[in-house]
This record gives sequence, structure tokens and C-alpha cells, in this order.
Amino acid sequence: MTLVREAPETRRHVEQRAMVLWPRLDRVALRRCDGDPDRIAELVARRTSLPPESIRSLLLMRPMADAEIGRWFG
Repeated sequence: MTLVREAPETRRHVEQRAMVLWPRLDRVALRRCDGDPDRIAELVARRTSLPPESIRSLLLMRPMADAEIGRWFG
């Protein structure tokens, strides 16, 4: 069995997105998660009513272009 790790940029992006979505998240605990979306989802799930699956989806959602945001939100 081979473990596939995300690129460091992806891990950093997931950590940054978590801090944007949950600004009061403990940075030390977040750093211990090492950018792993599953571990971050478990950390956030302790502080919110969202299930870990939803949190993981929010963390891994692809970035939206400004045109897409304008189309959906006016």
C-alpha cells in the first residue's frame, strides 16, 4: 500500500482556507494537523455542528473565479 501525500502548496492552502472559514481556530492545533484535511475536519468538528464530511468538502472545494461568483451571487 502506497501513501499519497498532497503537495506542500495544497497542504498550506487547506490550512489557510481553514483559518479563513474558522478564524478563531487554534493555530498550534492546526499546525499539528500537518495540512491533512481529515485531521483538520476532526479538529473543526469539535467546535461546530457541521459533520466532518461537510467540513472536508469546504476545505477541498475548488477556488471560484470572480465571474462564477458574480453569476451565482449577483
